[in-house]
Amino acid sequence: MKKEKKSHGVQLLIRCVVRDPDGKIITDTGRKPARSFVIQFLEFVYGMIDPSNVSATDLAGAETLFYKTGTPVFALLQIEAVVNDSDYGVVVGTGDTAATNTDYKLETQLTEGVGLGNITHGAQVVGTAAVVGANVDLVLTRAFTNNTGSTITVKEAGIYTEYSGVTGPFYHCIVRDVLPGSVDVPDKCSLTVIYTVRTTV
Repeated sequence: MKKEKKSHGVQLLIRCVVRDPDGKIITDTGRKPARSFVIQFLEFVYGMIDPSNVSATDLAGAETLFYKTGTPVFALLQIEAVVNDSDYGVVVGTGDTAATNTDYKLETQLTEGVGLGNITHGAQVVGTAAVVGANVDLVLTRAFTNNTGSTITVKEAGIYTEYSGVTGPFYHCIVRDVLPGSVDVPDKCSLTVIYTVRTTV
């Protein structure tokens, strides 16, 4: 595996690992730069530093609440989805249209299930921000299993959030990446997607 180049500022890295039913690694992309924070990500940051109600384009293309002031403040970058929940957390799909700043969902998301266009979702795991060598890393991990009976070719990944405050729930995309190369997930095999949010001084 090539040594990662040191970079300053905030980085987003993505790694995709495919394993067979016995846990043996079939494919490991290694960490690759993920450059696709979309506008909803900075709209959330805006809501944190300017105490006002903030709306953003949700997965349906509508403007819905993303951040709400009040007592308490409803802040809402939640991604810890449970097993079999494809509404939020790290998500994957089969679309390969180039990412843009204004993307508000995956092009063709693989939703929960075992049929065509589906994949089985594991629980979203959110690590704790920690110093790792010269960096500070926050690792987001989610496993998926192909139970459809045929190979799934994953071409895109992203991160969806859930707002479940006074109103909602509303779901928003904060990251959409078209993978550098498509990833084949054979039937009964698993795909683990690992996003690393990294800061470096």
